[in-house]
Amino acid sequence: MTQPQRIQIMIMSGVEDGTPLTFSQDRDGLPSENVWTLTIGRREDNDLCLRNDTFISRQHANLVWREKHWWLEDLNSTNGTFVENERDIFIDEKVMDRVRVIEGQLFRIGRTWLRHQSAE
Repeated sequence: MTQPQRIQIMIMSGVEDGTPLTFSQDRDGLPSENVWTLTIGRREDNDLCLRNDTFISRQHANLVWREKHWWLEDLNSTNGTFVENERDIFIDEKVMDRVRVIEGQLFRIGRTWLRHQSAE
């Protein structure tokens, strides 16, 4: 897989439910050495700012394109980062370091569910 030029994150819960957010390399960050990082948190300076969820830390997590895949990294957040369990949709798996996120997969930051979608 070549490095994507764009990624779309769909907000799947909360007051912004159904809102698609599209990020592109040329506008939202210059990749270096095939690494592209999107920051996620409550602070306004994050690429993906989720200010309506008080369970989200100011700098909560990163979504990183590395090694030809997207990875979700928790930044030692207070309330954790979780991914949808492939085997049991009723159990969320806590992200301890980083975990690979595939297209269509749900993940949770604080109490907000998000879905990684292709924007190509």
